[in-house]
Amino acid sequence: MNPDLFDAARRRLERSGFDPDAQTKIALFLNAAKTSNATFLGAAQLLPVGDLVMQFLQAQQFRELEFVALLSRVTRWSLDPLVYAASGVIVAPLWSHWWGGTQGATAATPAGAEQVYAGLAFGHALLAHVRLTPVIPAGGDPLDPFAVALQRIEQENGRMLQTQIRLLKEACTELPVERREAVVEEKSQLVEAAFARFLAWLAAA
Repeated sequence: MNPDLFDAARRRLERSGFDPDAQTKIALFLNAAKTSNATFLGAAQLLPVGDLVMQFLQAQQFRELEFVALLSRVTRWSLDPLVYAASGVIVAPLWSHWWGGTQGATAATPAGAEQVYAGLAFGHALLAHVRLTPVIPAGGDPLDPFAVALQRIEQENGRMLQTQIRLLKEACTELPVERREAVVEEKSQLVEAAFARFLAWLAAA
């Protein structure tokens, strides 16, 4: 990720602080990321997986939904309808991945296994690349509920990422290693591009 994008977003927040527009932009993007991943994780629990994998999937799903609820409580929501309209365009690639790539996935066929792996790789990319603490302005209120929530989410993302890496290593082993690596790279590029657009939007006055 280009560090200039983080710098521009941080400078914007240094000028305005976490005003309702900024909080709403961040919350809408994070909620889309968390909800789309939680939706996949819930569907994946219908697959014939082992008990340990099932525990991982359930723990990840519940944690993602917990973060959605947390953001809903601490966000000071914008009254500007244009913020919400623009958000739909920004988060569209995240939802397009779910509807076009993983809906109805089943591990019973090679095609289904690739869909499952794509969902896991997508979750990994979200946890690895969507980072908001670098845009928190220095010198801000350390007890601001919104800033505290972002820091908590990012700390937990780091822990969840370790589980996601393990799932990627152990899941869908019927797929060739080269194909699994290609899927991980594809989803990483998708999330990075969407997050870059989000940062540019956040930096806009």
